[in-house]
Amino acid sequence: MKTIKNNQGFTIIEIIIAIIVLTVGVLGMVTTAALVTRMIARGQRSASASAFASRRLERMRVAACVDAQRVNGTDTLYRGSSWVSANTWTFTDAGNLNYRLKIVSEYKTEKNKTRKDSTETTISCNSFL
Repeated sequence: MKTIKNNQGFTIIEIIIAIIVLTVGVLGMVTTAALVTRMIARGQRSASASAFASRRLERMRVAACVDAQRVNGTDTLYRGSSWVSANTWTFTDAGNLNYRLKIVSEYKTEKNKTRKDSTETTISCNSFL
């Protein structure tokens, strides 16, 4: 008489290999999640500083055509008692009633380091004559 053995299921080696593959995948996802979280925080700080600089640029666009208001300066954005971003702007005479406005925005990054971004535009005052 022949006995037919029906082997079903997984061996212990197959289970161990599956656990290792799953563990490597999960660790990769956790590492990626931490990186994405840092990138989102960095983007939020950069966007806040950029919006602050953009608001300053729009206010200075009109001031560029008035001699008394065309002065270099700085301003700082605070959240509570700590600063978030600082803008420094300078005007340069480009000739023919055109003025170059440059705004340098400095903002905090992680671990209390700082980063600088700049925005430049040319403002024409020909229409104010």
